Amino acid sequence: MKKTTTICVDLAKTVFQIAVFNLHGKEKLNCKVSAGKLKQIVAQHPEANLCMEACGSAHHWGRYFLQRGHEVYLIPPHIVAKYRAGNKNDANDARAIYEAAQRPQSHFVAVRTLAQQDLASWYKLRQGYVKQRTQLANRIRGLGMEYGAKFSKGINRLRKEVPQVLESAENELTEVARMILRHLLEQLISLNQQIKEVTKALIERTRQIPQCQALARMPGIGGLGAGALYAKFGDGSGFRRGREASASVGLVPGHRGTGGANTLIGISKRGDKYLRTLLVHGARSAVSHIGDKQDALSVWIRKQLSTHSVNSTSVALANKLVRMAWAILSSGSQYRAPVAQ
Repeated sequence: MKKTTTICVDLAKTVFQIAVFNLHGKEKLNCKVSAGKLKQIVAQHPEANLCMEACGSAHHWGRYFLQRGHEVYLIPPHIVAKYRAGNKNDANDARAIYEAAQRPQSHFVAVRTLAQQDLASWYKLRQGYVKQRTQLANRIRGLGMEYGAKFSKGINRLRKEVPQVLESAENELTEVARMILRHLLEQLISLNQQIKEVTKALIERTRQIPQCQALARMPGIGGLGAGALYAKFGDGSGFRRGREASASVGLVPGHRGTGGANTLIGISKRGDKYLRTLLVHGARSAVSHIGDKQDALSVWIRKQLSTHSVNSTSVALANKLVRMAWAILSSGSQYRAPVAQ
């Protein structure tokens, strides 16, 4: 961070809290402003550091200020909260952003490019459809159980079993229950088709991005995983090393302890749950298909399987894949199977 004026902004929809600190840390201004006034104040400090919470609209404002020559620092909200003094209000939030930005142990979120933002939006759309489908499937199962009709787990099995139950005359389903189940089944089929269309469009999009093409060559990643990694990490500049990237997805062990005695526990499961799910499922697929491959990564997987379960090995491989993905994104290189271990 440059030794110059620091401007901290507590973002909102229409009214923003802006706090201006000089290079010695003295607060020169802390007030509410409109979006237009915010731009005017920032324009008066052309080389200022801009600090904001990584929340809604932060990436939009981050791109806006970066284009005008400022250095932008987005701080995770849970870190900012630790430095808030006094009651929670906008003025104290702006001061907390400044305090968090000055701490050497604080880490920052890289501002997304528009390409990353587009990919992230695609994934949110797909994730929303998948969540709706899961909720709808559970509604169908719950309704069926009230009439003694039990449906198996799994979307494909459910789609096959519901029509069979509707056609059967040997259950307690009334005409009203059958009508409701038909409506729910139609919605399920429609959502399934929407998920397929969005997934196809997503994969086509990732094939047009060179960084995603490089990531897709890694085992267990594929088009969906490559796009999600690029949307999250960009050029990798937001992290100093691969372990930090892996930690941001919650794939490194957590620990607890006191008095100098620390105990490692399971993976922390912090950060992006959706990306972590994609990575672990992809890693599990790679583990199950190593066969008799003799490349360095397959040898490592086989060694892990000799002492650990499939699930533990899959999580360990997902951790390793994130680190390799960060190396590829930050260096602009390609995946090299002979040295991946």
